Amino acid sequence: MSKRTKTIIIGAGAAGIAAASKLLQKGMNDFVILEANDRIGGRVHTLNFGENVVDLGAQWVHGESGNVVFELASKHNLLGSLPNLLDPTKYNFVTSKGEIIPKDESNEALTIYFNITKNAQEELKEETGTFGNYFIKEYYKIFNEKSFASRARAAEYLSWMEKMENSIECSDSWFDISAKRLTEYWECEGDPLLNWKERGYKTLFDLLLKKIPNAEERLPVTERIEFEKVVTTINYSSGEDVMVTTRDGCEYFASHVIFTGSLGVLKEKHSTMFVPPLPQKKQRVIKGLNIGTANKVFLEFPHRWWPEDTASFDIIWPEEDKKEFLKTYGQSNEWLCDVFSLFTVVYQPNLLCAWIVGKNARYMETLSDVDVFDGLYLLLKRSLGKHYDVVKPTKILRSKWHTDEHFRGSYTFQSTISEQMDVRPRDLAEPIMMDGNKPVILFAGEATHDHYYSTVHGAVETGFREADRLIDFERRLNSHL
Repeated sequence: MSKRTKTIIIGAGAAGIAAASKLLQKGMNDFVILEANDRIGGRVHTLNFGENVVDLGAQWVHGESGNVVFELASKHNLLGSLPNLLDPTKYNFVTSKGEIIPKDESNEALTIYFNITKNAQEELKEETGTFGNYFIKEYYKIFNEKSFASRARAAEYLSWMEKMENSIECSDSWFDISAKRLTEYWECEGDPLLNWKERGYKTLFDLLLKKIPNAEERLPVTERIEFEKVVTTINYSSGEDVMVTTRDGCEYFASHVIFTGSLGVLKEKHSTMFVPPLPQKKQRVIKGLNIGTANKVFLEFPHRWWPEDTASFDIIWPEEDKKEFLKTYGQSNEWLCDVFSLFTVVYQPNLLCAWIVGKNARYMETLSDVDVFDGLYLLLKRSLGKHYDVVKPTKILRSKWHTDEHFRGSYTFQSTISEQMDVRPRDLAEPIMMDGNKPVILFAGEATHDHYYSTVHGAVETGFREADRLIDFERRLNSHL
């Protein structure tokens, strides 16, 4: 089967749907969206679970000022605040063997953590090297002036802080993160942790498609999506139309292609997907930018056994505890040592959400649900069972962002390699042009945003950006006719 259209959008995630909605609003309706999965959303993945919904991918709207997602949602009162997560007193630190850490000590540690990360943006401009080196230096500078715990305990907090930072940046280690490049990431002012109340992040698509506030004014985007279309080849060698081939043998011909697949997919497949190969500069940026793995495991319990105003349970591992744990339960359970926090879940009274990042997040994806279930129950009983009546979960639901061939990771960060190679998201965003002025292959998605990479609002902006690029091109073309 072959099909001809003006524009092909590859991917129905935030960037792809944003591009499609902008094209339709400007009267450009000759396009098709090819989506590898059987759903829209990409790394926004809201599912029914427990008493409500959960987000396996993007969860928070980060900030208000200059945040396109906030601008879309705030008019309709769709977002809620969660001050607990910014309040050190709502965190409950415990050692892996079940020693409850005094609140005054953990509050002090968390306050230091929040202060260092808050002040980093200005100070990192002068830094060379890694964010890890910077953080450790600042941390011990404060600790040496006012020691709030033993030196051994301070090191254990520091290890927890690295895991927390890795979950934010999506890095395996904070020694992979370029200190200087962190200053190129912009934080939107305002509440950094807004939630979608009981609706989930999928609500964004109702906003982009204009189903909210009035479903009758909905943009007909979904009618243009073809699901389970895994793109294998993007052939732009003819100098005219681009031919896109899918795994099921279909061929699509178009003047323009907007590629919104993840950086992980580009890293794995660009050398076989694009004909001819992408320009060297583009290949360099794909190699130089980084995408890591952050996974969540939602645990549903028959009832809530923790205090109502809890934000999280946070586990730290003294070196001796870890050795003893691995000796008792085996190296195959080492991944549990990287489960650093179990968060309570808004609008879900009986749920906890475990976070794990990096190589052990990838390892966990290879385990069965039973292994993950048993492992997390063991961790909960061991760390919290002496102080709480920890009941067995009834079921789990987890993300697997790395092993999913349509993603190969969670979100992008700029590493020391990005800095050494002198590549940036804007280099990935540069379109491939024909005859100097016709954009033939355009790139969108969070990894192509210079300042909001790793975010949904970044992805949405890039979808609008590439749609605007095509709209401008068509306008110029028509003005010359």
